[in-house]
Amino acid sequence: MTERPRIVLRKGEDRRVRSGHLWIFSNEVERAEAAPAGLVDVYGNGGSYLGTGMYNPHTLLAVRLLRHGRFRDFSGYLDEQITEAVRLPVRRAREGEAAFRLIHSEADGLPGLIVDRFSHWLSLQITTRLMDEYRGTILEILSRLLSPKGIRTDNSVPARLTEGLPTEGNDCWGDVPETLSVPVGGVMMRFPFREGQKTGLFLDQKDNIRALARHFSGQRVLDAFSYVGGWSAGAALEGATSVVGVDESGSALEFYEENLTPFASGTSVSTVRADFFDWATEAVRKKEEYDVVVLDPPSFIKSRKKKEEGLKGYYSANELAISLVRPGGMLVTCSCSALLEWEDLFGILRNVLRKKRRTARLVYQGRASMDHPRVVAMPETDYLKCLSLIL
Repeated sequence: MTERPRIVLRKGEDRRVRSGHLWIFSNEVERAEAAPAGLVDVYGNGGSYLGTGMYNPHTLLAVRLLRHGRFRDFSGYLDEQITEAVRLPVRRAREGEAAFRLIHSEADGLPGLIVDRFSHWLSLQITTRLMDEYRGTILEILSRLLSPKGIRTDNSVPARLTEGLPTEGNDCWGDVPETLSVPVGGVMMRFPFREGQKTGLFLDQKDNIRALARHFSGQRVLDAFSYVGGWSAGAALEGATSVVGVDESGSALEFYEENLTPFASGTSVSTVRADFFDWATEAVRKKEEYDVVVLDPPSFIKSRKKKEEGLKGYYSANELAISLVRPGGMLVTCSCSALLEWEDLFGILRNVLRKKRRTARLVYQGRASMDHPRVVAMPETDYLKCLSLIL
């Protein structure tokens, strides 16, 4: 086998890698021996082999280690890892579902590759340079294993810019419809597919919705940042008295209303097209209250440099949400930012509750659904946080 270019770490910088972490930053590298972007073998300062990874000399996150080192051919590695990922038992469709994550980046040994399955269609995100170079190989493997009717690749992910990759438009293979309808958690959900947000539908909350929605029976539910209505549909399925979806996107709310139509006879359904912060400020002024408030916003922390700004956003959103929960009601608060740690979220809630002079009992703590596995040694992969409190 032809020897790959070597990356040698600074003295003492191998401890995190030896513990199972898969990222190496540029300031941890002592020297790159004739290493262009591509596959490299990584060595400790004393000469011990640590693993094989994907190297990009132009990024702060310089090396993303792969699961198995010393493989001969990267195409063969991709075939092996993709096959293993799609056959993982937690990726088997559960009753009432036809949508789940098939490949989850580092957790499946495929850094920068995300694949969601929606019945007979696949949606991809590719955010690392080497994976992008092997896009054709990846599509061929997925087509051979799964025979999808169509595959959509979302190129708009901002992380592609960090790797020096273009972000214009989406690539489509086969039959890729504008919208799809698939059962998720026993509810038929329609959503924008060809031009949808991220992979089209957010699947990481499935287990949290299943666990919590059964407590929404007979309750008045506010669904903040509702998108196409995943939380509201779960609430209506369990017999919520009313659901209100608040979102800035008019098109998302059109899908929301369609997805909630089957429940209209038993659940009052309404939507508000507005910025949540503006709308909630006015609702608090009017002393509106709900039995359940679900706060599931987009990530407010886009980079480490903007963490403080993002923390203020989470604080303000939770302060408004708590103000809208009746005494004895439930708050479900979530964050999808990997840069917001669990203690950050707990700290925000403690400070808001102290300011509002309210007490709370934590009754649920959830993460991303089982088809979104995490690397134990990488807290960064524990990105989704979901807490439920009785106020």
